[in-house]
Amino acid sequence: MKRHPGLVPISHEHRQILFIAQVLRRGAVRYRGAPATTSEKLKYARQSLTDVVLPHMQREEEILFPAVGGIDDEVDALIVALIAEHRALAETIANLNDDGVDAVTLEGRLDSLGALLETHVRCEERILFQRLQAVLTDEALQAPGDQWRAAGTGAACLLEGGS
Repeated sequence: MKRHPGLVPISHEHRQILFIAQVLRRGAVRYRGAPATTSEKLKYARQSLTDVVLPHMQREEEILFPAVGGIDDEVDALIVALIAEHRALAETIANLNDDGVDAVTLEGRLDSLGALLETHVRCEERILFQRLQAVLTDEALQAPGDQWRAAGTGAACLLEGGS
């Protein structure tokens, strides 16, 4: 289904987060400039999660969810679940370190975090956004995108050499 223009700026950030998730996954395809070793992935994870993912989740909670909540019971239930996932992801990110763990364990943690990020974003895109487009008016869908753009958000590629 085509994405409503009001949701496009949020979807663009989702695409960047999916890229981050892919880089963190075990056995991921190597992109030019992407981290190769587990320690490089950890450094990349810390930067991209702090600079892109956490601010994105905060904006969803401050801009998107208030704009679309209270209109549909299914959307409201999804918002509650997504906020709980935000909290779990934030806790996982806060505890992401290499203190006292071997490279295999750390690689497993990064892989799990990548999987969680991917699952979370896919839920927002495939379930929440589809439901929003089914139940909200064009005006109601446009409002969060306008606020998102006004906030001057937009995730930049965090790999050397650009996107």
